[in-house]
Amino acid sequence: MKALSGAAVIGLAGILLSGCMSSYGPARPGQAPNAIQRSTVLSSNEKSITIEHSTWGKPIAFETAEKHCGSMGFVAVYRGGTRQYGPDVVSTWTCE
Repeated sequence: MKALSGAAVIGLAGILLSGCMSSYGPARPGQAPNAIQRSTVLSSNEKSITIEHSTWGKPIAFETAEKHCGSMGFVAVYRGGTRQYGPDVVSTWTCE
């Protein structure tokens, strides 16, 4: 069996890592939540929405709030967030 050259090993490692790294960093608009870029609706009604999200899932949370309020003809207004134990934040928006 022929051994791989150093350049081939580095190239193969780069290809493998690039596939694994796609979920790191802040989410992009329209991206679905995953284990790192988390965003979960905790509560929603016609007046507000509360979402638990990771720091890197913040773009998904904002987009979710905009869609929720927009579906009723309102604009989502960010009212703040509270940090919990761990990396997640609970954020609330009102629909105005």
